[in-house]
Amino acid sequence: MISITSRNKPHGSMCRLTFALTFSTLIITGCSKEAELKPQLPANVQANISVKKKPNLLYIFPDQLRLYSMGLWNQSGYDKVLRTKGDPVYTPAIDQLAKESVVFTQVVSNHPVCSPHRAMLMSGMWPSQNGVEDLNTKVNRTQGLREDITTFTDVLNDAGYDTAYVGKVHWQRIRKVFDKDGNYVGSEEAPGGYVPNPFDNYIPPGTGRRGNEYWFQSIGDIHNNNKTYSSEPELVGGHKDGDFHNPHQFSVDVEADVIVKYLKNENGERDPNKPFSIVWAPNPPHNPYSSIEDTKASVYEQYYKGLPADELLVRDNVKANKSSSVLPWNGDSRAIANTPQAETAVPIYLSHVTAVDQQVAKVLQALESAGEAENTIIVYTTDHGEMMGSQNLMAKNYMYEESFRVPFILKAPSIEHRIDDLMLSTVDIMPTLLSLMGLADKIPNAVAGTDYSAGVKTGQYNQKPASALYLNMSRKGVRTDRYSYVVIKTGETELYDNIKDPYQLQSLLPSDIPEKDYIFLKEQLGYWLTEAQDNWAEQRKHPQLISYPSS
Repeated sequence: MISITSRNKPHGSMCRLTFALTFSTLIITGCSKEAELKPQLPANVQANISVKKKPNLLYIFPDQLRLYSMGLWNQSGYDKVLRTKGDPVYTPAIDQLAKESVVFTQVVSNHPVCSPHRAMLMSGMWPSQNGVEDLNTKVNRTQGLREDITTFTDVLNDAGYDTAYVGKVHWQRIRKVFDKDGNYVGSEEAPGGYVPNPFDNYIPPGTGRRGNEYWFQSIGDIHNNNKTYSSEPELVGGHKDGDFHNPHQFSVDVEADVIVKYLKNENGERDPNKPFSIVWAPNPPHNPYSSIEDTKASVYEQYYKGLPADELLVRDNVKANKSSSVLPWNGDSRAIANTPQAETAVPIYLSHVTAVDQQVAKVLQALESAGEAENTIIVYTTDHGEMMGSQNLMAKNYMYEESFRVPFILKAPSIEHRIDDLMLSTVDIMPTLLSLMGLADKIPNAVAGTDYSAGVKTGQYNQKPASALYLNMSRKGVRTDRYSYVVIKTGETELYDNIKDPYQLQSLLPSDIPEKDYIFLKEQLGYWLTEAQDNWAEQRKHPQLISYPSS
């Protein structure tokens, strides 16, 4: 076994190479730039060194985190970036990370619901291509991420990365292969026939884990009472893989401790000679957000207790009386019954956001302590936003800015801080990150997204996308920097001028904007629906409102 550490300064003269060999020990120090050592190493060791040069990845995406819920937007130099107000939220760790990163302001979640986004992220493919076309995965539904797809983390595993997944999954088809206590039995026959959660299931070892070897999965929307499953018994009270454990602790805290343990690597959690990827998917700030019991009480008590709704719901498109509702976009009446109005939800939601921030700080410190921070790409984003009373609505899956646009912060070696207006789509994330990690040649041919890594590195793009596609079950739309245009399946449209009307308070008629602009919107929507192989394009639906490309 040979392990090698090297530190080279671009304009310095010192480097250090350490070789630990099973048959002898050799330490070589003080080599100069002019007399650089070039030891002849076995082929397998050279391959390992090559892999080691690849950057690590820490990809963090809390669920239902809207773009506006970062304290950064209320700070000097950032308070005019978004055209609208940011939420009054306390997020010091993310604010500091943003100041060291590329902060993207126009990234979108093309299908702003949990399962469709996650399937697009993992596959780089559109919903009609990846198996999760419309709705969230749920018991008695057939959709789930196709097993024959080579996913993002499959590629990393195949490229020699140690791979870890921590948190919520929600891309897998739900099957009744659990006993009544929530333990995996692998069959719908007795004692199987149950599910631990109707929306998300434990995934056993195998293809479903998509190349992730170190596995810690949280299931359920009760943030202080989630079920957890793991490949590592010591993380789940000694239980074997497939038997659930309830830690009776705020889920984000539990997951952060798992990641810190992985980074410390005191018990061989990972190979220190290999790069690693960590995908961390906390469930908060996803609802429930009805009461203090739903969040981390200490955070609520310190930052948000007693603050009136008028101080927390600051966006101009929240109704004066702060009333709000949930439309049955997902066909699930339970979502309506269990979702509070915004004035009740907002202090709990913001407590969720701050609680996540605290644990992100812990993980980033552990990354630094492990000596890996300078060789790690860090992404902080989400799967979709949250309306929180804007447009008199709650939750997600709307094309309004609060639901559709998402935070996306990227810190990477040798990339300097800037604000960037690239309109990145969900399908673009996989190819762009793989390329940034030096794996452009490993991007599967089936990936539909675009690799924007060259522009991400420099800020200079050969061509930026002029628009982004919006999808849901009954609406299709397109967003440019200026306009949001939505066609409803019944033939109505919504149209907003995002520059003149950034809170989207006034829906326009097509005749209200220049004809060339409306023609462009129709063409862009037709182009994207065709690219996505959406069934509207196959049916040439609403051709008077959508200009599909000629066959």
